[in-house]
Amino acid sequence: MPVEIILIYLAMGVFAGVVAAMFGVGGGFAVAPILLIALTIQDIGGEQRMHLTIGTTQAVIFVTASFTAVLRWRAGDTNLALVAKFLPLVAVGAIVGATVGDALPGNVLKAIFIFFIALTIVRGLLTRRIVDLQSGSDLSGVRGPEFWLSGSLSGFLGSLMGPGPAVLVVPFLRRLRFPMATTIATASTLAASMGLFAGVTYIVGGFNETGLPENSLGYLFLPAFAGLAVGGLAGAPLGLKISRILDDHLQSRLYLLYLAIVLVVMLLHGRTG
Repeated sequence: MPVEIILIYLAMGVFAGVVAAMFGVGGGFAVAPILLIALTIQDIGGEQRMHLTIGTTQAVIFVTASFTAVLRWRAGDTNLALVAKFLPLVAVGAIVGATVGDALPGNVLKAIFIFFIALTIVRGLLTRRIVDLQSGSDLSGVRGPEFWLSGSLSGFLGSLMGPGPAVLVVPFLRRLRFPMATTIATASTLAASMGLFAGVTYIVGGFNETGLPENSLGYLFLPAFAGLAVGGLAGAPLGLKISRILDDHLQSRLYLLYLAIVLVVMLLHGRTG
């Protein structure tokens, strides 16, 4: 593997770790577009390229989100009771979604990825500024159909495209006036569980596939995973430090800006890839 590609993996891993700690996305939005482009440049994966991208992304999410979750817990941001309410829904959704994703064509997975990035941006822009944040301990609103849908669909859709609970759980908690710190800690912990269950499912689902590259374990491309994961572990502490100095509203707007950049990258790759 060319040194340039290894350096790209490491650099993007650091970036993924930073945004994972800042926004609770698990690094999926950062990893997937660049990994897809890198695999295309190397002509790796063929028709299985998008599946390799998503499977490897899930494994990276598990590593970066797990480390971020530990950092957030140590910082006192995590409400374990809140995480426990969502965890079963996200886990089941992730397993089902990864199973379905194994059967979907790569262009369909890419379309789902782009659609939900755009949806998250629109929903964020339509959300009013929160001026009366709650403490993060009031779970009275965490119930009902929207809770069930946001939990299960975040695992299901996250396993298909990579970004995970940040797409649905974060907007849901923000509407309940949860602080960004608690919201991000919850999304990070849930993203770690999603990455674990979905990643294992993608690995198993790719065992019998032909045409996969060397150094792959199912749909997990090991060289990319190693570089991205190492970089992610290095970047997460920096992301947490940055988030500590940002205003709650500013941090939510930077998250939308980050998503907009990812959307542009994916759309441009769709034209040239």
